[in-house]
Amino acid sequence: MISSLLQSSTSAPFAGAGELAAIGSAFAWSFGTVFYALAFRSISPVQAAWFKNVIAGLLLGILSIAFFSGAVPVENVGWLTFSGFLGLGVGDWLYFLAIAHIGVSRTVIISQAVPAFTALLAWPLLGENLSGMQIGGIALVIGGGVLAESRRFTQKRSRDHFDKIGLIAAITCAGLWTISNLALSRGMVDVAPVAGGAIRFSAGSLFFAAWFIKDGNLGSNVKFIFKSSTWKLLAFPTFTGAALGMFLNVSAFKWASPGVAASLCSTVPLFAIPLSAWLLHEKPGKRGWTGAAIVIIGALLVGGAIKYP
Repeated sequence: MISSLLQSSTSAPFAGAGELAAIGSAFAWSFGTVFYALAFRSISPVQAAWFKNVIAGLLLGILSIAFFSGAVPVENVGWLTFSGFLGLGVGDWLYFLAIAHIGVSRTVIISQAVPAFTALLAWPLLGENLSGMQIGGIALVIGGGVLAESRRFTQKRSRDHFDKIGLIAAITCAGLWTISNLALSRGMVDVAPVAGGAIRFSAGSLFFAAWFIKDGNLGSNVKFIFKSSTWKLLAFPTFTGAALGMFLNVSAFKWASPGVAASLCSTVPLFAIPLSAWLLHEKPGKRGWTGAAIVIIGALLVGGAIKYP
């Protein structure tokens, strides 16, 4: 079963595989994010993103060679490289810039627009159609995510000042992630999920490598990857949140429409809230739990689990 999933480069292995993969991707990334948050107490987010892209890319690359014997068409490589460079490279950098200027919660709220942007642009660009109920489900996913984060959004912190640089960075990041999603959908045609994920991570790694070369510290950041202390902090979230999460993410965009995949992949608050309450001892409050419930309903509508006339 696992081998067939790794090698599958055409149709979904079973009905609903794309929707299930999208939800699984959200869970894997939520679980990994909690441990990344713990690691950020000792290292910078940029170093974590660098380690994530390099190690997860190598892991998926090895799996791709072992299980996927077919060559990836040049056109697909181009789309996937473009997707990875924008989404895991430039997009991540803008995401970190936004966090530095307007805080994590406000940046997360703005990123909830990604599934709506993806679904909207998929209609004219890819010819994808969504039903009225699915559009309503997307709205619930976004609205529930905003409500879940709204408690922290209203909390004032000195470093969370709402300035133009942070706002522009967050909005631009959401736009780049949207374009990355659409390019990913095009690039995954006739490509196995592990191969697609490996190419995306490699492209993201090249962005950060170019960044480090520009700053003249590529050597120290390469050494950072091989430190035992780095592996103790980042190995688990990288293998679960990044590698497994990316495999499920590209599978979702391969086996489901871009709008549906993007919406279900954005159900992160559904899992992040209880996980953060459990592992980080955060208190989500009534709005957090209510927002999570709304996300569940929206996800079920988008995925078709709730039947309607």
